[in-house]
Amino acid sequence: MLNIVKQLVSVAPRYGINEIKAVQIICQLLENNHIVYEKQMFNSAVPQILEAKLQADGKEIPCIGSSLVSGEIKDGSYLISSLGYVGEKHPYNICYSPITDEISVVDIHRDEPSVTISRKDIIKIVMASKVNGYVKVKKTEFETANILIGNTINPDNLIFAHFDSIIGDGAMDNAAAVAVVLHTILQNPTLLNNNLFILAGNEEVSYDNYKSKSGFGFRVFESKYQKLLKNCKQVVVLDGVGIGKSQLVQFGLDWVLQVRCLDQIKNKVWWLQNDQRKVLQYFHTKADTIENLKLTYLEAAKSTLINKIR
Repeated sequence: MLNIVKQLVSVAPRYGINEIKAVQIICQLLENNHIVYEKQMFNSAVPQILEAKLQADGKEIPCIGSSLVSGEIKDGSYLISSLGYVGEKHPYNICYSPITDEISVVDIHRDEPSVTISRKDIIKIVMASKVNGYVKVKKTEFETANILIGNTINPDNLIFAHFDSIIGDGAMDNAAAVAVVLHTILQNPTLLNNNLFILAGNEEVSYDNYKSKSGFGFRVFESKYQKLLKNCKQVVVLDGVGIGKSQLVQFGLDWVLQVRCLDQIKNKVWWLQNDQRKVLQYFHTKADTIENLKLTYLEAAKSTLINKIR
């Protein structure tokens, strides 16, 4: 499984025009093993961060752009946590994750100018007399795909894992889950008779005109196969595995399966995940590398998945 992760990491970040490289890797692996699949091609667009800069009293603060649009950061008035912020919209903002010292771009769905910093630098922003910066963003269009493997007529279960990534290697998020799915298929090909595995593109962010800017690839699948979502027995979403004990949960589903019909099917949707306190240490950071993964955890995730759908 780690070899599959290595291949996907080699084309990271799997974002924008780079996504098609991940599609090619996955499809080649399936073809080499004589596994039949279908590509659901679609077009999308993502924000390409051309430049992001932030200064506090003339000293540069490390940051990453985290918005759909370009613009100025005129001061430090709007400093917000990326996790769970539901307050009023600001003209611009400076985001941070309260969970990790890494620069974790939890939310790149902002439609106001935004940069993200490390929580270590919050005090520098708060204490500065002058804060200023900017972000430059280009909307980039590209073609990607959902890869469908298995029963597309009347599957008992749908199993999802997205293959794109947003920053760095994206090993845990979400190459590890893709590797678990592919290894499950290769070792248990009879599962394809009654299950449909969907390796989805463009999950992280898009300019889609929907309440969530993430999960566009899932909604593309839904646009053609909503009947399967509604008629199947179970839906399992793998996201963020390989760094700890696997668990199946039914909370936070709108984080990992952003489909329009979620409220109608949520009672049969399961998220196969690791402890989110640990996941968020690496989530959307440059520290999300293959070195954090353990084969024993990947094998455990595979066993959990098989036991759930068999």
